[in-house]
Amino acid sequence: MRSTARRCIFYRDSKGIGMGMGLGYCDFDGHQSICDGDVQFCEKPDAMRKYLLDRKGKEEGGGIKEELLNLNKLETLNIKSSNYKVLVADDEASMRKLIVTLLSQKGHQCITASNGIEALNKISQNKLDAVIADIVMPEMDGIALSKKIQKEYPRLPVMVMTGYDEYSAEVVIASGAREFIKKPFSIVEFVIRFHKMMLDQEILCQTEAKNNEIIFNLQRNSNEKIEELKKEIEKLKNQLISPYRKSSPF
Repeated sequence: MRSTARRCIFYRDSKGIGMGMGLGYCDFDGHQSICDGDVQFCEKPDAMRKYLLDRKGKEEGGGIKEELLNLNKLETLNIKSSNYKVLVADDEASMRKLIVTLLSQKGHQCITASNGIEALNKISQNKLDAVIADIVMPEMDGIALSKKIQKEYPRLPVMVMTGYDEYSAEVVIASGAREFIKKPFSIVEFVIRFHKMMLDQEILCQTEAKNNEIIFNLQRNSNEKIEELKKEIEKLKNQLISPYRKSSPF
């Protein structure tokens, strides 16, 4: 669902971008980066805040005050995460380019594939943190790809996307995917879903690492206890045997 926040004053519509998915570009400082106009997810909040504060004394009106209020909330609403290496699999070059642009703007590294077979080959050749795949692709679709990844790379999170209504979230998640998003989607929705998936993955990895540490410590402590018990048993055996040795005439 698209954000209900008022669009930024620097947002510009662009019919040729994002295949009509409500995306446009930011005209602040002439950079013209991909944007959906939601101030709460601004890529350059500090520069925007400074600009709006400079204007505050020169212009009046609720619009600028509202922009400032939204920017002040950014620290708690903005999503921060690690940098990831992501495979983007889609048979449409324009969609691959769009997803790569969105992820690259967030600091992530991307490689691409045009079908499921190519995606599997690249997964085997690269150390990846996530996969984003369309459902309808030639040779191997996104559902089959998710099942294959779940079987061969169970710790690799997959987000599946589609523009077809016949595919439900239940079917996609059952195939092994961690996230599901319907086309068309906004930048905000995509970023939130992707980072939620990666946050869940980080929590899962941390939990597994902690469990492994606990198991290791238990095993180590158990081994130490076993060695102590062996020494005690040996000591007791020696104590039992020694009197007989002393009393024996042989």
